[in-house]
Amino acid sequence: MKNNKAHFASCLFKVPIFNHLNSEEQEGIIKLVNVVKLTKGQTLYNMGEEGSSLYVVHHGKIKITKYNEEGSEQVIRILNPGEFLGEQSLFLNEKTDNFAIALEDSHICVLNGTELKKHIFENPEIGLRIINELSSRLSDAENKFESYNLDSVDKRIASSIIKLSEDRETFDLPFSKADWASMLGMTSETLSRKLSQFRKNGIIDLKGQRTLKVLDLEKLKTKINN
Repeated sequence: MKNNKAHFASCLFKVPIFNHLNSEEQEGIIKLVNVVKLTKGQTLYNMGEEGSSLYVVHHGKIKITKYNEEGSEQVIRILNPGEFLGEQSLFLNEKTDNFAIALEDSHICVLNGTELKKHIFENPEIGLRIINELSSRLSDAENKFESYNLDSVDKRIASSIIKLSEDRETFDLPFSKADWASMLGMTSETLSRKLSQFRKNGIIDLKGQRTLKVLDLEKLKTKINN
């Protein structure tokens, strides 16, 4: 892990919770930041650690994950550039209850928590933006829980494919199939079997481990509406 001063300003400009600040206010935040470099598979923090920082993804992807008593992994979410993590342990003074792992080589902006709280007190807009983001995450979590309990496996997969495609016919999965299955609340075997069925029915095509092509969008939407 290495600090890199050159990344400070550009890191902040990517972050929605800070991009409303004027140049003077941004300078104050810049002083709080260190940039950490992670290689693919490296851990940003482990479960049970004392949290004293807010982490912002500048480049790369970070996986937030937990493990149950049997050792099975549950992927909570994938964070992309501009998104933050570590807020629960920082603001609630709790130990981290998950693991944060780099899915690819990543640069993370680490903000000193004590000083950040002072800036939030002086600029409440930062706090409001953090609250808005956390409210959005809570809503997503509730929707995911409802989906696990009410939606069929086919519907969950079809909905996820449409969301990940971002209106593209062909796209690469931003994570492994194992992580994808975990995020959808199913085993890797179930996901692979269903994807094979989708392929056999002419709905999608698979190329390699991560490239997916949507062949019949209407059939995919039918899976969601059934």
